[in-house]
Amino acid sequence: MAARLALFLLAGAAAIPLENQRPNILLIAVDDLRPQFGSVYNNSEVHTPHIDNFFLAGGGTAMQSAYVQIAVCGPSRASMLTGRRPDTTRVGVGAPGWCWCQRTACKNHSLFMTLPTWLRQEGGYSTEGNGKLFHPDACAGFGFVHADGDDPRGWAAGYTVEANTTQEQWGTIPGPHDPVFNRTMGVSWMESPLPDESTTDGILATDAIERLANLSSSGIGKPGGAPFFLSVGLHKPHLPHIVPKKYFDLYPLDTVSLAPNRFVPDGFREENWHADGNGELRSYNLNAGPEFTKDNFGFTRPLSEEFSRLQRRGYFAATSFLDAQVGRVLAALEANGYKENTIVLLWGDHGWHLGDTNSWGKMTNFESATHNTLLWRVPGQVDGSKGRSGRVVEAIDIFPTLLELAGVHAPPACTGVDAPPTVDCLQGLSYADLFRQGTVTTGKKYAFSQWPYPAWGPEKAFRMGYTVRTVDGYRFTEYVPYDHVSSFRGDWDDGSVHDVELYDYNSDPWETQSFAADSKYRSKVAELKAVLRAQYAPTV
Repeated sequence: MAARLALFLLAGAAAIPLENQRPNILLIAVDDLRPQFGSVYNNSEVHTPHIDNFFLAGGGTAMQSAYVQIAVCGPSRASMLTGRRPDTTRVGVGAPGWCWCQRTACKNHSLFMTLPTWLRQEGGYSTEGNGKLFHPDACAGFGFVHADGDDPRGWAAGYTVEANTTQEQWGTIPGPHDPVFNRTMGVSWMESPLPDESTTDGILATDAIERLANLSSSGIGKPGGAPFFLSVGLHKPHLPHIVPKKYFDLYPLDTVSLAPNRFVPDGFREENWHADGNGELRSYNLNAGPEFTKDNFGFTRPLSEEFSRLQRRGYFAATSFLDAQVGRVLAALEANGYKENTIVLLWGDHGWHLGDTNSWGKMTNFESATHNTLLWRVPGQVDGSKGRSGRVVEAIDIFPTLLELAGVHAPPACTGVDAPPTVDCLQGLSYADLFRQGTVTTGKKYAFSQWPYPAWGPEKAFRMGYTVRTVDGYRFTEYVPYDHVSSFRGDWDDGSVHDVELYDYNSDPWETQSFAADSKYRSKVAELKAVLRAQYAPTV
């Protein structure tokens, strides 16, 4: 405790007048949590009572139309934590590596600004965290290691990491590469004999509980003390779905649903399906791998109903386990007197396919991958903001929204489609007005995402799939030749005919058909084609 207080005092903390007191911030970052669970997302099949009670019944906000900018862990986190789109971070768009600052090899004079660093340096926050916020050790080759929180500038009061690299990447005891699995990826789901507190996420939840108690006893986050920013990075329901048996018992196998759209959409081309989306699950060789053999699985052949139910059951169990760990942390927040002066944000780094569109995992531009979990509870938020909100928001909007809610000045908006890391700016927009009394803006009409597509079959060039999701219920995707070596930009004028897709969620909520070739949608295709180009390749 003494060392902890000394570190904070060295960081320049001082008593803060009550009238200037900023809210604390608890950010719970979760891996692979699709927004199809509990009452927060109106899904009675998947049980999440602790999250439901805190965020929905407890007067928070469940964002129903939140989207990430790229649907895979490290690149999505890099985008959210810098407030920049993937073409700017250059993480996950074809260049090797998932390091948030790899664009400039993490040189100190040219680092992107990150959310925890800005809160510490510009907001006077005592910052600390644990687990997976940035992608663990993605920047180790540049000297930024997970043991220091992956961005060492950001953490004034320390960072707790998992016990070993197996836990850092997969969050499981036992887990892949452990001797029990003969150093293979092992099983994709398993009923664990361990109690919650002995699992990776259970250990991280316990660490967060202890941190909250230490903050309280030291006066941080209390009247007159500096505010805190605490980040808790939980892994489940990331693969493998290895959690205590009691969570599997919540889901009798014969009651587990199948995806309502087990086949690829009509009008969807096979060369746009081969982009690693199923590779992660396939790698679990002791149960999932054999299901992906040629005779059992392919572009037009979904996995068996039996295995699909088993895998979905494992994911549902892992989600309920995650809910229990979140519940433990939220109970400690309240027990330490922080519930009413702390912004609580639960963010999923992307969605997850469970057999829908014949996909398992993330790494697509479909709704189930790009649509992410986003839950808020803000001190003093107006009644009109409580409940489920349909406002369209992007992950890059979190940075400016949190700063405005906390009363911390924000970097200016970026100009143009790119700005180098040496320019402190944000590409997202604040929607803090949603939670406050007064005029509420209508919000964004569009959310943008992207996913890279290596050459396959008839497609000889590397392409970027750019996609736009609209507030009125459409998704348009265009596959554009892309320079993933130097410019990190699409060639919109290469002269080729680009593959396009259009989905109409008003009439087809599960993406069973692309309407891009339907003459009735010709004007919508033209409209959204222009929207995509204006976003990624403006003429002025």
